[in-house]
Amino acid sequence: MSNCVYFCLHLLYNYYGDNMKNRSPLIMSISTMEDIKELKNTPSVKYINVDISNPNLEVIYYLIDNGKEYSYSEKLDDKNGYIYVSYDIFKEGELELLDIINNIPPNLNELEISRYLYITLGKKLGYDINILPDKNETFNLQAINTINNIWGCIKNKKGTNISFTKIYLYLCRIMNIDCNIISVNKIDYLKNIITINNNTILTDITKDIPLIEANFRTKNFIGYNDNIELDKKINYIKDNYNEEKIEKALKNIDYSNNIVKEILIKTQEIIDINNIKPIELGIIYDIIFEKYCPNLDVTINNLFINNIYNNKEHFILISYDDKHYSYNYTKSSFIEISSSELIKNIENRKIGIYLNERIPNLIKEKVM
Repeated sequence: MSNCVYFCLHLLYNYYGDNMKNRSPLIMSISTMEDIKELKNTPSVKYINVDISNPNLEVIYYLIDNGKEYSYSEKLDDKNGYIYVSYDIFKEGELELLDIINNIPPNLNELEISRYLYITLGKKLGYDINILPDKNETFNLQAINTINNIWGCIKNKKGTNISFTKIYLYLCRIMNIDCNIISVNKIDYLKNIITINNNTILTDITKDIPLIEANFRTKNFIGYNDNIELDKKINYIKDNYNEEKIEKALKNIDYSNNIVKEILIKTQEIIDINNIKPIELGIIYDIIFEKYCPNLDVTINNLFINNIYNNKEHFILISYDDKHYSYNYTKSSFIEISSSELIKNIENRKIGIYLNERIPNLIKEKVM
């Protein structure tokens, strides 16, 4: 029996004791204001599944104002969620989602709104290396569960393929846009599919997040990844995509100098790196180095700072030959870090290395 199912049964037993057959409802699905009326008359309810397939803003505002005593999960196409978050997380996440809706520019059609929501989520959400089993000796199961819940994802600004696709569906459905979720392979990887005027658009926000954060062309909003006028209208770009600006900036770069450092200096003036999270930043620079210096052995590694709360603050280290660079968010600039400084901070445990990372000319391999 899975831990999650066992926990649920344990919870029910503790709540009802041996008299589970004669119980009052503990969990209720809410779709309409009629359901709210029933909720008012059912004091035993502690857990609510909010219908995100057919969102009702009147219901949402009621729960924001009056739902302090409940915990929240999603109901999607008659399937109830099992990961619940507190009222405070629900409220904070829901207000953030409603703010996205309320800030949609005027006079947009359905296609433009769907693209706006896609880009806006890509700017707000990101990946979390601390939940990946191949990168961590241990990880927090509760943290993984929280970001799989749509309101936990929005609150923490980090999520998973599951929560990204659910949130996008939810926002589209609020705007009466026909959006669904499909599974595309054996591991149940999820994508969204939108239907507008009998035109079907397949999207994959999970893979496009790094590109959106860097203001690059997306690759997974099929049919509309390179529509400059559309992206100008929704305020994604002002004049052109950043990869075009990088192409121009690096056109005459001197490959006889420290090419990696030159690329970092020139690109940080174009990309708003302060608003790009570490995993996404590593992906973007993988793309850049592969295009402009594919024959150089540039490596990008994942490290972390042990902060005062004993939490891992992820950062990336870019290495070439015996030189190492990392982005300093306080100084808004890449800085060079000496090998001796890195080794010192690793030895005194101020800096840690995620599992399965190879740092050239420093540590051959860190595998635990």
